[in-house]
Amino acid sequence: MTVTTSKFLERGNPEIQDRLEILQFGDRMVLVVADGSGGRSGAAQAAEFVIRSVRDVAEKLIEAGTCFRLLREVDEKIAKEKDCGETTGVVVVLTPGEIFGASVGDSAAWFFTADRNEELTRVRKPYLGTGVATPHQFSRKVSGGTVVVASDGLWKYTSLELIEQTVRAGNPEHLAADLAELVRLRSGAFQDDIAVATCRINK
Repeated sequence: MTVTTSKFLERGNPEIQDRLEILQFGDRMVLVVADGSGGRSGAAQAAEFVIRSVRDVAEKLIEAGTCFRLLREVDEKIAKEKDCGETTGVVVVLTPGEIFGASVGDSAAWFFTADRNEELTRVRKPYLGTGVATPHQFSRKVSGGTVVVASDGLWKYTSLELIEQTVRAGNPEHLAADLAELVRLRSGAFQDDIAVATCRINK
């Protein structure tokens, strides 16, 4: 398996509350996106907490259930942190032949092939940091394609059709930036914070 990754993160609000990370361990890739909730106090800190937590245990994420349990633990820990608010969280792990992970909130992950697309995540509320979040977990076999993980700063402001066209036509080395251009305003700004992480898989 050969992979090509890209990422894009930019502010749309006065304080950026989105976070992302791409990690690699041998033939295993881990993509993480977190979007602090709605400008609330401590939202950015909550999103950063997700990134740090995944980074600490990324090598131990061996199947969907471990991702599910991680987000449950993160939810409980954030709820106890005085300076943290609420956040979404998506963790996607790619191994040779399989994609798995878990998610909470309206940040999303999609998988695109040459002739079809599939949403891996589901919108799940309440968010991480409430202490009662219930992550959605997913797992599927893959042989090649592109994973796009992003906050709602992408999904909310353009169509799936345009995203799909860009994924299939774009250069995987700067695909995240190309996707972000779909929602950039004429002024050059964004309507919301935007975090995009992509991974093209070739067998």
